Amino acid sequence: MSEPSPTSTMVNGRIYSLDIVQQPVRARMCGFGDKDRRPITPPPCIRLVVKDASTNKELDINDIDTSYFVLTVDLWSADAQKEVNLVRHSATSPSISAATSSAYPPPVDDTSAYASNTLQQVSMSSSYSQPPPPPPASAYQQTSSQYHQHQYSQQGQTSQPPPPPPPPPPGQQQQGYYSTPTGTPVTPTYQSQLQQNQGPLLSPSQLSAPSCDPRSQASGMFTRNLIGSLCVSAFKLTNPNNEMGVWFILQDLSVRTEGSFRLKMNFVNVGSPTTAQTLNTASAPVLASCFSDKFDVYSAKKFPGVIESTNLSKCFATQGIKIPIRKDGVRGNERRPGEGEDDE
Repeated sequence: MSEPSPTSTMVNGRIYSLDIVQQPVRARMCGFGDKDRRPITPPPCIRLVVKDASTNKELDINDIDTSYFVLTVDLWSADAQKEVNLVRHSATSPSISAATSSAYPPPVDDTSAYASNTLQQVSMSSSYSQPPPPPPASAYQQTSSQYHQHQYSQQGQTSQPPPPPPPPPPGQQQQGYYSTPTGTPVTPTYQSQLQQNQGPLLSPSQLSAPSCDPRSQASGMFTRNLIGSLCVSAFKLTNPNNEMGVWFILQDLSVRTEGSFRLKMNFVNVGSPTTAQTLNTASAPVLASCFSDKFDVYSAKKFPGVIESTNLSKCFATQGIKIPIRKDGVRGNERRPGEGEDDE
């Protein structure tokens, strides 16, 4: 398999290209949680090369304005044939916080809801043919019956608001009405309408334990496989040989799943092509791109440990770049696979 070739572009007499000085080697997968992220080691360091098109020589670093220089990164397959930025997150995927909560109650079975409404309608319709059984005698019943007699004896008064449906003839008062806890007569039809407006009632177990739709769990949902700082700005830094250059540092990149991958870097100048020191609000072309070497992402049990901090990483860390640097020495007598830690 041939290695993917980088691309460069000439703009305004300048040729832009990318040089990956420090390649990624390995990483530990971070799963689908956000609490245990492990960065790719060593952190990829890319140098921007700007040459004069007429002389094919690199320009002086002081003649280059890097204010709007941006590098974006994508995750590609090991053969550099397809982009793999997205991954499907299913219920069986390893995750620190795979369970998701929902603010909405679970869907109610349509069949059971329909059967419940049918039984309610049958029960309500039967109340018109025969009166309901008399409730036990109590002070509440006496108060309620007195309230009914007082209300229906004064048909012309408007001191009490009438119920939503019109009252039936006096001979059918005991057949079509029943008392509510507040003493207000309500027809069965109106009660059924209230239940329909409120929706189906849920049991306490359904309210306390919401669940997702099984159909959505089977298909899963997509999330980013490469996470972290996927877009970085340029820095003017010196390397260990005290040579100044334009650098892009990718010290905050993590991969969720295990496997072999490549990184694709794209360089873009988001400044205005016509006016200096102005942000380009339209689209900007990719001026240079390149692929990294293949690197491997391991599970926690198979991870052999992070790469020791390189001289280039230490050099950039002393210039203010936030790169995790490992302390000298090894903890304990021997490091077992999967015990590599970053000392930040």
